Parts: sequence; C-alpha cells; structure tokens
Amino acid sequence: MKSMKIALDVDGVLADIILVWINEYNKKYNTVIEKQIIEHWDFWKKLGIDENEFYCQLSNCWSQWKEVPLMEYDIANAVNKLYSVGIVDIVTARDRESTEYVINWLKHNNIKYNKYVAVPDGRDKANLDYDVFIDDSPHNAVSIISKGKNVLLYDQPWNKSVTDKKIVRIKKIIEAVDIISNSHVKFGDQYKTQNFLK
Repeated sequence: MKSMKIALDVDGVLADIILVWINEYNKKYNTVIEKQIIEHWDFWKKLGIDENEFYCQLSNCWSQWKEVPLMEYDIANAVNKLYSVGIVDIVTARDRESTEYVINWLKHNNIKYNKYVAVPDGRDKANLDYDVFIDDSPHNAVSIISKGKNVLLYDQPWNKSVTDKKIVRIKKIIEAVDIISNSHVKFGDQYKTQNFLK
C-alpha cells in the first residue's frame, strides 16, 4: 500500500508563534491582547497593521526561536506517530530570513520530518502533491479543498468560521494519526460518523 504523503504546517500547528508576536505587540503598545480574542485570520487589519508589515513582524519573531512555545505538550511524540503512518514533510509559507530559525526550532524540539518545503504564499500549498494537508489557515484550507485535496484543520480561534463539511477539524496532532490510519474512510461527513471529530 502506498504511503500517505502528509504536508504538516508549522506556525499555528506545531509552533505557537502568535504568542511571541502578541507578547512583542503588547510590550510595544502597552496593550493586553490575548490569543483567544483573535477571531479572524487577518485580525491585524483591525489593529491598523499592513499585511506585509504583519508577516514581516511574525517572521522576525522567529529570531527568538528558543522561546517559541510548542502548540502541544509532547508534540514531538505525536509527530513521530504521524510519521509512522505516512511520509511527513514540513510545508510552510516562509521567507528565507526565518527558515534557518524554524529548522533550528524543529531540531531543538526533536520534531521528525522527511523534507522541509517553503512556499512564498500559504495558498500555494494547494498546488503541491500531498494526500493530506494539516494546516490552521482558513484560507489555505479552502484553497486546498477547492483542488479536491484533503485537509485536517488544526483548531484555532482564527479558523472557527470554517464550516465546509469536506474539511476535518482536529484539536491535537494525534487525532490526525487516527484519521490517516483509517484512511479507507473518506474525508468529510463520514468522519463525523466515525467520531473523529469530538
């Protein structure tokens, strides 16, 4: 049987980089923004921040890679289990400047993967040859689904508005292991009957 090719995102799936950004923003502007209040992917617009500026700031946060928290305790173990059910590539929208920091972070946290793939824009992921994408971006998820591919949407406050029944929502990486292990069941509504979505 052919191994599943899995595209695993970093920011918002493995690494809680937004916490670093929030901390920097709160220090700079003496505010108290919390992650839970970020209800939209492009929340930075309401703060009067330009898109390029926001992504530049987020990229710069990776210079503090030793301080970037994991999304889940023991996530390396969960990714190892994911690796046992398919070929896992890190697939991330990333500029050249932060790539080295991200690779250092992955190594530092013992996160196993096959290849590291950087794309200029998250929506470019939909054009890549993977069986399953694990991502937190609502825009990426919709783009990937529109190409007839499978998405496991990692649950975050900024993707709650996604309701497409073809997109399977997960709260932990280990749930992806169960879903991919049982990949003879189609993605979408049938997963709900299998109780993969709690």
